[in-house]
Amino acid sequence: METKDKAKNEVFQIAFPGMEIDEYATFLRVEGALEKAAIYKRLGFVRKEIKNTATYEYQPSQRTNVISKPAETAAIANVDGSDRLKKTHDQVMKAIDRLRNAHQRIITTRYLESDDVLDVNVWLELNLAERTYYRLKREAMSELAYALGLEVKKEV
Repeated sequence: METKDKAKNEVFQIAFPGMEIDEYATFLRVEGALEKAAIYKRLGFVRKEIKNTATYEYQPSQRTNVISKPAETAAIANVDGSDRLKKTHDQVMKAIDRLRNAHQRIITTRYLESDDVLDVNVWLELNLAERTYYRLKREAMSELAYALGLEVKKEV
């Protein structure tokens, strides 16, 4: 059984000395970035379209002084969303390229090649022991979090 000091993430200890990093929340953010990159790689950007459907129900007056501009909103989302997704994809791919070979294979096989791949499929495909796979995956996720700036600090 590991002691508490050994169980701490070494990458986070080196990168952020004296800071407590929420590993679970950080890994969720990294998985979100990997998912966005995979979607962009597979589909590109899906454009937003405006909805100009007439409504046949009574709409009570709302005094919010807000003007609805669906065409403008869709145009801004299409331009900014496309750039944001491409930038995220490029950053993630650059960070993955800088990982060690074993880490690269784990991340690309698990997150970027197909949607329905499970961890068990990856460690069997890469001919790794379960414990080795999870240790390497944890190291890779930690390095990606540091490279992408996605770490989440613990609230003390």
